[in-house]
Amino acid sequence: MEKDLITQALQTIHLQNGKDLQEVTQYLNMKYRIDIDPLVLQSRLKKMILEERAVA
Repeated sequence: MEKDLITQALQTIHLQNGKDLQEVTQYLNMKYRIDIDPLVLQSRLKKMILEERAVA
């Protein structure tokens, strides 16, 4: 299953490059015109991390 844009941005910008969530928000807004609340990004990030731990 292909990952959505928000998940891809979180993985590449935040997890791989070590940038903060503000930069993920700015990237999504500038490139894709997606205006997302930082609290939504935090909850999605927590969910991603919990899923990775459950798999490992």
